[in-house]
Amino acid sequence: MSLPTTPGEVERTVGLRARTGGTVSFSVGEIQGRRAVVIEIDGADRGALRPADGENLAIAARTALDQRLPLVCFVSSSGAAIDEGVGAVHGWGTAARQFVACSGIVPTIFCVTGPTVSGPALLLGLADIVIMVDDTYAFVSGPQMVRQFTGEDLSNDGLGGAAMHARTSGVAHFTVADRADAVDLIGELLSYLPDHTDMAPPTWPCNDPVDRPTPEAGDLMPATATG
Repeated sequence: MSLPTTPGEVERTVGLRARTGGTVSFSVGEIQGRRAVVIEIDGADRGALRPADGENLAIAARTALDQRLPLVCFVSSSGAAIDEGVGAVHGWGTAARQFVACSGIVPTIFCVTGPTVSGPALLLGLADIVIMVDDTYAFVSGPQMVRQFTGEDLSNDGLGGAAMHARTSGVAHFTVADRADAVDLIGELLSYLPDHTDMAPPTWPCNDPVDRPTPEAGDLMPATATG
């Protein structure tokens, strides 16, 4: 394919590129009755992120911040699209910066619905809450890379499966059987959280005195920092 050389050719190429589809979509919708900015990273094309996808992720995060709404992201991604080169890497880096801007302002919840590797796996560390479906995994470099550098032979699940991240790494706060259970859990979590930091969390009327002693709560604290 020849590269555009004239202004007209460049303009037509840019116009076409602007309409190129990606794997990321987002909308302002409702989850269990709570408004939120919901991002979907479609795993149909292995969720490979192109520059436009990074822009969409950044716009979604910026929208959540501007409208002071919770940010919910369903992710399944193989990382930056190799054929897009540095542009794709820059795209998800731009998204990461916007996710950081949301931190401490609006709740951010990530739900891993499929394999999530390379750069997108790093984004999980920027979320307030991470939910993983049982048969998913997330890591930066896969078992083959680990084998080449360390000699350790690990499976995808052993290296970054949902159970491992829940038990060992602490990346996953919750694991669920499927996406439907994840949506229900997200709705429950949002029922405890405010839309943003300047808003009071939801409350429920009850007859329990606010000054009731609860000495048994001390039994829940581990004796040492490591449990």
